[in-house]
Order: sequence, then structure tokens, then C-alpha cells
Amino acid sequence: MPYVPSVSQSFQVTVPTRGAAEELAGALAVRGHRLVAIREVDHFSKDASSFWYGKPSMRPDEQGQWDVFSVATGPVPDADEDWWRAQEDEAVRRLAERLHGRTGGSGGGGGTDLLLRTFAREGLVYDLDETTVYERRLLALGDSPGRAGAQEERSVDEALPDGPGDAVVLSGIDSVGWGDLTHAYGPASDVPELIRGLAANDDNWDDLHTEFVGSVLHQGSTYSSSAPALQLLAQLAMAPQLAPKRRLDLLYTLFIAACEAAKAEAYGYRPDAHDVQVRAVVTDAAEGLVRLWPSVSRAEQRMLLLLAALSRLRVPEHHLSDPASRLAAAMIRDVDEAEAALIDLASRSEDLIELANGHAPTRSRLTAALETLLWEP
Repeated sequence: MPYVPSVSQSFQVTVPTRGAAEELAGALAVRGHRLVAIREVDHFSKDASSFWYGKPSMRPDEQGQWDVFSVATGPVPDADEDWWRAQEDEAVRRLAERLHGRTGGSGGGGGTDLLLRTFAREGLVYDLDETTVYERRLLALGDSPGRAGAQEERSVDEALPDGPGDAVVLSGIDSVGWGDLTHAYGPASDVPELIRGLAANDDNWDDLHTEFVGSVLHQGSTYSSSAPALQLLAQLAMAPQLAPKRRLDLLYTLFIAACEAAKAEAYGYRPDAHDVQVRAVVTDAAEGLVRLWPSVSRAEQRMLLLLAALSRLRVPEHHLSDPASRLAAAMIRDVDEAEAALIDLASRSEDLIELANGHAPTRSRLTAALETLLWEP
């Protein structure tokens, strides 16, 4: 049964020419986007009535290009709103790609009444009535597949032992010229004390781990201090003195950091200068970490499997069957098998659709998919 959500999607696509913008606007109207407008990049900086008039461009590299804005309201085929929003995101991405443009997707949209009320009408080229929207939206989404069955069970969480233990002696901390390196807040001269604090393995662990990630890997960014710091973190993760929950924290940190280069390539954004170096350090450490397999918990084994997949390291036989583990195991066995697994998973998870359909190198898309699956409930 058709379902009309209270939340709609808003899009912005940038294309190189006015002609491409007009073609895209027409295609969006055919898909039932209720409002569609075309404006030259930085339009409002040339409008004397606008707050932005005369102000410096925020997009100097896009001068002479054109933006297409739209709001997609109306019905979807059923009440699975997240899935149909993802299908519309993918349809708009394909249109943008065909016209040599780019879009960041709908970003989730917002309340329909608010979006319609606040949509800037300058350059408006389509304003469809509700009947037309209803017919066109269902027709357009009728060409998209519905979700292929229920979401799978994903969690392998365990109530792992946590708490302080004996201190860990790390080698090599003082062999790094930390003062010449940087992190998110400037010189990395405080990183050795953070690492020593973690190695103390005491009641300050959680705060220090949070501070370490916030400085050395701030919001997914990498810095000149990131690779040497993670090399020491991998050494710490192998220490038998650590409680399982603490080791799991470190394995997560290492894996997420190692994924950044692949994510940038998979999604088409510029990587940080140190992403590749960080990935190399983590993948080099993975062989030693995998030796922990027989002595660690199932949750830790899952993270070791994901780390092993980054460099196709073999792991012992196991019974891990959540989607991330199955994809990682396939990546180790055969890339074509792993890509087929990604396509299958994307038929049930809207967060994987862009990666399954993308044109970036296969292993980058697979790695980005691993990280996505790791965070899904």
C-alpha cells in the first residue's frame, strides 16, 4: 500500500552547464520532485537584496557551474521509509553522474511542511501539483526494488570483562620525535604521555582512550603522529595484561583508522595526507594481532577477522556469521565472491546501496562496507 511519510527529501546537485541543469531539473520533475529550482553557483552573492551580496565566494572552484535544488515529497510504495529514501538518493546520484555532476545525497531531508515553506523559489522551474506528484513518485519508485527481506541479526556483542590490570611495558615510545609531529590540536608532544597512560592499564583507561582518539584520530582525520601512535597502540593490544573489553576498544580504533583511505576512495572525497601511512601501519600489525585468535573472545575475533580482511590474511576456522564477518571472510577468500556478497547485502541494507553500485576500486568499496556494517545495529 502506498504510504505518505511526513518527512521529505531535499537535494542539491551541481552540474557544469546550464543545459545540464535544465536536463537534470526535467528528470527530477519526471520523478515527481515537487519543487525544482536552477541557480548559478553563488547566485545570491550577485543579488543586491541578499545578505550574501558582494561577499567572497565560498565555492571558488565551482564558478560558472550550476546548482539544481529540489524537494521530493509524496508517497512511497510502502512504510519502509528509510529504504525508499535511499532508493531516491541512488536515483539522483545516477542522474548527477550521467550529467557529470555531483551530489551529497538528500542528507535525510526534513519535515515536509517546513521544507516547502523554506525552499528558496529563485530560479524555480517546476512546481508540481499534489496529484501529479503522487502519480509520478509511485511510477518512478516502482522501477526500484523493495527491500529483500528482513534485516539480519548483526550483533556479536558480549559482556566482556573490563577493568584495570598490570601495567604493560611498551618499546619504542621515546624513539619517535613527537615534538616534530602534529595531531588535531597542534604539536604531538603530549602523545607519549597518553600512550604511557594507556599502558598503565589503570582506572584512567576510558578517559585516556577517548583523549587519544580525539587528538590522534579526531573525527576520522589522520595526522603525522597518527601512524607512529597506532603502531604503539597495536603493540599494546597484544599485551596479555589487558582486559578483553580494553583490547576490543583498541582493535576497533585500529580498524576504523585503517579504513579512512579506502573510504575516501570509495566515496570520492579527498583523503588526508596520512591516511595511506596509517593503513600501512595497521595492516603490517595485523599479522601479529591475528595470533591472538585462540586466546580471545568471539567479539575480539570478529575485529581480528575484519583487520585480517584488509590485507587478506588467513584466520582460523570460525563460526562468525554476522554480515560484517561474512563479508570479511569473503574478502579474504576471493574479491569477486566478496563483491557478490556486497550486492546481496545491499539488497537489504540501504546504507550499502551506494557502495554496491559505485565505480571506485572494488577493495575500497568492500572496506568501506565493512566499516558500515560494523556500526549497524
